[in-house]
Amino acid sequence: MQDDLPKKTEEKGFLEKLKDKKEEIKKKVIIRDEVLDKIVGLFLLLKDRGFPSGEPPRGILFYGPPGTGKTLLMRTLAEQLGIGRVIIRGPEIVSQYYGQSEARLRKKFREAEYLAREKGLAILFIDEIDAIAPRRDMVRGELEPRLVGQLLSLMDGLEGGREKEGHVMVIGSTNRPEALDPALRRPGRFDIEVEFEPPTLEERREILGILLNKVKEESPYDIEISGLDLTTIAERTEGFTGADLRQLVNEVLLRVALKEQYRITQEDLEEARRHVTPSALRGYRLEEPKDRRDEIQDREIVRKIEEIVKAFIERPTFMPVLLQFDRKSRLADKVASTIAHDIRGHFGCPYFVVNCNLFKSRWFGETEWSIRQFFEKIKRVQRCVAYLKLFDTIANSQEEHMRGAVLEVSEYLYEFEDNDVQAVLMCSVSGRVDEDIRAIFRNFIPELVER
Repeated sequence: MQDDLPKKTEEKGFLEKLKDKKEEIKKKVIIRDEVLDKIVGLFLLLKDRGFPSGEPPRGILFYGPPGTGKTLLMRTLAEQLGIGRVIIRGPEIVSQYYGQSEARLRKKFREAEYLAREKGLAILFIDEIDAIAPRRDMVRGELEPRLVGQLLSLMDGLEGGREKEGHVMVIGSTNRPEALDPALRRPGRFDIEVEFEPPTLEERREILGILLNKVKEESPYDIEISGLDLTTIAERTEGFTGADLRQLVNEVLLRVALKEQYRITQEDLEEARRHVTPSALRGYRLEEPKDRRDEIQDREIVRKIEEIVKAFIERPTFMPVLLQFDRKSRLADKVASTIAHDIRGHFGCPYFVVNCNLFKSRWFGETEWSIRQFFEKIKRVQRCVAYLKLFDTIANSQEEHMRGAVLEVSEYLYEFEDNDVQAVLMCSVSGRVDEDIRAIFRNFIPELVER
């Protein structure tokens, strides 16, 4: 990937224009300054004066979880800089008829090239590009390899940088960059890659402020918004993307409108938050944990629960916890709920529960893929409490087809230890614990064992 793109020139007018455009874009999109410098600077150069080498980049890959602003940045960029755009929605290109998918793709590229000749610069935006350009070694059908080959050929055929032809910049957007064919991710095709991450605490507070100000300015109702502690709401929306925060505000507006009480309070925001699921956790069961200490007879277990909670609150880090209890007693569920209740009460972070039987598949590699998706979601949420029920159904190296699952879990545990992941991961097992499971956890954590 090329990271040596010029971010500025010595011309004062260009720098002022870059600053102004960045400020306008930041009113609608919250994104890192270094990304805006590079992307806005690149498009300004292409539009106003041309790329210094005469061979500008052909493609930019936007990747990250849904709702993090990939499409919004493209749309805002095009509007602010007056750049024409052609949009391809990946799944819409695919047809059951032989050759029609490729013909649709060629048609879109011709539209973009015509627009570029007319305006000098055009964006061809391919949303969900992984739908039309998956890894060719991971598909069995004939259509996908043909589509990938056609896309590669069309991108290689773009001859930008010449004044009479204009320049087409291809922007691909995906939630799963690892699913893309590797041939696309090389210089000359998608030269630049930009990662879109869920917003930080400060960015969440800023996004909420922008959304609520927009309500004040654009709502047909005279809605009173004052005295809100947006920092507290931002702290309690770990893992929320910009789209999730927009949904949160919409949920609040619906509630106040139905009550005919056109005033947004802190309580309204808190109540709405409990009804919005972060995008990163869609597909998993979110729960409102309960304090179940009274149902736990063993006082030693209660003491260990309080030690774990205290340790995490004092120093939020990655903390795996192995719960070894008899399945019939459901004690593991009670312990997990109590730990999650106390931590959620302090941080407001989400608590989700996954039955490990859902990971199991008879198809080769699918169990490992499901486990990877689970751990990747923990990374995106930034801070959470997760509970893997019946962990020993997947972490059993005695079953040959489960050895890959054991390795996946082990790799992520060590990766999370070295990275800034703030999560309590509770895994319940029953009966005798497989030595491989114990080995995975031995270096990390206290165990909670039923006596």
